[in-house]
Amino acid sequence: MTTMKRKSISLPPELEEAIFALRKTDKYCKCSVSEIMRPLLTMGLEVEETKVTEAVMKG
Repeated sequence: MTTMKRKSISLPPELEEAIFALRKTDKYCKCSVSEIMRPLLTMGLEVEETKVTEAVMKG
C-alpha cells in the first residue's frame, strides 16, 4: 500500500451532491469518496496540463 498524505478540502454543496450521485452508479457503488475523487482530480489535472502545453506551443 502506498503512503499518501491526507488533505482536507471544502466542497460546495453541488460538488458534494455530484460525488454522492456517482456513488449510486454501478461503476462507483463500492468506492469511497476518496476513491472517486482521485481519478476525477487526475483527469482534471491532465486536461489543464494539456491546455497549458497547447498555449505554450502556440507562443
